[in-house]
Order: sequence, then structure tokens, then C-alpha cells
Amino acid sequence: MGRHAVNRGIWFAPLPWALLSASLLFSVLVLRHVPCVQVDAGNAVNAFIRVCYSDIQTTFLGRNYGLGGSPVVGNQLPDSPLVAVVMTISLFIVRLVGGVMGPTATPQEVIDSSVAFFVVSALVLFLSFLLLVVAVAYLGPRAPGQATSWHAFVFAASPVVLAAGLISWTLLPLALTALGLVQMARRRLLEAGVVLGLAACAGTMPIVVTLTLILVVGLRGGPRAAGKFGAAAVAAFVLVHVPLLLSDSGQVYAYYYAEISKETSYGSIAYLLELMGLKLRGLGSLAFVALVLLLIIAMLAAYVTRRQPRVGSAVAVSVLLATVLAPTFSPQMGLWVLFVTWLARPYRRELVVITVTQVLYCVAIWGWLGGGMSSGEGPNLLYCLALVLQVGAQFWVLTEAVADIAFPERDRLRTPDVPDPIGGELCDAELTAIVEPAQEASPEPAPPEPAPSELVPREPAPHGPAPRRSLPTPSAE
Repeated sequence: MGRHAVNRGIWFAPLPWALLSASLLFSVLVLRHVPCVQVDAGNAVNAFIRVCYSDIQTTFLGRNYGLGGSPVVGNQLPDSPLVAVVMTISLFIVRLVGGVMGPTATPQEVIDSSVAFFVVSALVLFLSFLLLVVAVAYLGPRAPGQATSWHAFVFAASPVVLAAGLISWTLLPLALTALGLVQMARRRLLEAGVVLGLAACAGTMPIVVTLTLILVVGLRGGPRAAGKFGAAAVAAFVLVHVPLLLSDSGQVYAYYYAEISKETSYGSIAYLLELMGLKLRGLGSLAFVALVLLLIIAMLAAYVTRRQPRVGSAVAVSVLLATVLAPTFSPQMGLWVLFVTWLARPYRRELVVITVTQVLYCVAIWGWLGGGMSSGEGPNLLYCLALVLQVGAQFWVLTEAVADIAFPERDRLRTPDVPDPIGGELCDAELTAIVEPAQEASPEPAPPEPAPSELVPREPAPHGPAPRRSLPTPSAE
């Protein structure tokens, strides 16, 4: 670019190119899953061997949706309430386009309807993915004069999305969570609470995020701000649950109890210990209690030491604690791990390590379940190594995020002007605390004007905008 060129126009706008990249990536993702979609009732597909397993068609067939089953009617709610609603709408669309579902449907008609259900669900997840990319574009760091960030490509071209984007409906709660953080960054606490309350209805991980943010808002913005944000989140959460509670409150309770009391399964350190012969029971309930206690202790420590945890760091700590302590780790949880890593430590080293370990684990788990990585007498070392690497990478990012909270001076995302890039109005208290002492200090006397003979020519100003003036940094006292 020339000295007087201005980086404006579509060629310098990150968002259009990020959306194009996301569309291409998701198209490849859908094509990658085509060989695993069963289209013949008499010819089942081994999705594990082909490394393209998805819960979408399996859920349709396993829960007999093609024979008249419903995602919201039964003894136990099989999915989170909002996901169940989205699935119900998807089933309605399948009927509109000619899908035959009901007790009289033939096996081939059920398979054909499941394919249509997969297509509709993939479209919903594609729109969720685009929403996530747009949210990251507005949350990420931006150059002066730019409205969006090039960090959108962290997800728009992510191998983790290519590996796990269509396994389940994880992209929906993740996109809603990112949208809620955008509202918080734009100083809209009420709207942020509503969106995050809806996200909490679409998955259990947004519940952890929302509870963490209520505590963070209380620490940094005071009880009034925490009440405003928390009341909006709780109201949205309850409003979605009311119809289900009125029809059958037992199924709602059964769903959340099942999420809390999960037994040991693939992807966790506890599962590795079980493979080695150590039997563990009731680990899900123990992990839930441990997570709650650790989060309470962390927030009490922050309150006592007057720490101001950055939103991204606090969310990363809570989510990574949940994934590390959980008795199971599904491959699609890698999407959450990548997102919170970007929130807390959006640096090349951390993003590369998380991306590589999560993709390796996705390949390893399907090989393990398909029998291609089994030695016949015990767990294959490749699967165990992939499991240890992905847990170790999460624990490393977790410790880095905790260190950023404990020692704010090492957090490179904090500046005197902007203590928290996505904190919104939560930054006001810190900025006020910095400005007030500077205003109370007496001004220093102006230096005497130099004599004409002492004047020297000034250096030409460097190219680019003038540097921002930082607020005075408080002393150690």
C-alpha cells in the first residue's frame, strides 16, 4: 500500500471473507459426512470406520421419530429444551417437504425421512456457525477504523469445526453464547442476560458460562448490575422451560439429573484409569460438586484479593474446569474448548496446540470405537496418547487463564485504556478508579519556554494514526 492509501472497502473488510470461508468450510464438512448418511434401509453404514460419525441421523432412527416419536414427549427429555424445540420444528419441515413419518411408515420411508432430517438439521447448524463467525468478528481485536476483526477466521477456517461441527447440535448453544457475549461487550447487560438464558436452554455448558458471568458481573459491576443480568438470564431460562414443566416436570428433572450424574465414558482421564483396571462409580456427581466448590472458592478468592477477572479468562476457567473434571469428553466439546481458549488466550501457540490436540483426538476416538486402533488385548497406545494430549492441552490453557486472573500484569489483553476488551460497562469501575486519583493530583508547573536559540527541528511524524494516550497507571500503593 502507498503512504496515503486507506484500507477501506470490501477487500479490507474481514467479515465478508470470513463468511465466505465459513460457507466453504461447512460445505466440505457436509460433503465429508455424505458417505456416513444411510440411504438404504437394508445397507447400514459403519460411520466410525469412515471417521464421519454424526448423532443427527442416529438420533432420528434410534428414537423412532420416523414412526411418530417426539423430542418433547416422553418419560425423559432426551435433549436440552431448546434443542428439542429445534428438532421438533425440523421434523415439521420434513413433513412439509414430503417426508412420510408415522406408525405405518415403511423402513425405507423412515430412512428417507431421516436423510431429510439430517439436511434440515445441517442447515440449522450452518446458520448457527455463521452466527458464531459474525459474533467472533465483533468480539475480536480490530484495527483502527475497522468494524470487525480478522480473528473470525479462527473459526471460519478451523480444522476443529471440520472435525466436529456436525457430530451433534453443539454449534447452536455455542453461537448463542457468543451472541450473548457480543451484547455484553456492547454494554447491553439486559440483552446479554436474555440471550445467555436462551443459550442455557440449548445446552448445559452455557449454564456454567451464565453462572460464572453472574458472579463476574457482581464482582466488577456491583450487586445491581448482577441482579439485572441474572434476572434477565433466569427469566429467559424459566420461560422456555415453563411449557415442559407444565406438561411433565419429571422429564425435565430427569434430563438435568442425567447430565449431572453421568458415568465414566470416553475421553476423560477417569476413562483412561478404567481402561487400566481402576473401577470408578458415581464420578459424574462428584465432578459436579467439585466444579461448584472450585468456582465458589475462585470467586471468593477474587473478592477477597480485589481481583477484577476478565470476562474471557473467567469463562475459560469455568468451562475448562468442567471439561477436565467431567467423567466423559465428547469430540464435539472441542468446539467449546477452542472458543474459550480464544476468549482467554487468543495467541498462536495456544490456538495451534488446542487445534492439533482436538483434531487428533477426533481421529483417535473414531478409530478406537471402530476397532481400527484396538490391539485386541487392551487399549491402543495411540488412543491413550491422544487422550492424554488433549486433556493436557486443556489443563495448560486453564493454568494460563488462572495466572492471568491472579497476576493481571501478565495479561497481554489488558491495557490502561481497556481493562477488558469484551467487558463493556464492567470496565467503568476500573477506569473510574484510575481517573479519579489522577484528577485529584495537583498539576505540575509547566516547564519554561526554551530560548529561540535552543529550538531544534522536530522529527517528522511516523505514518499511521497518532498513538492513543493511556490513562495514568496507579502506583503500587
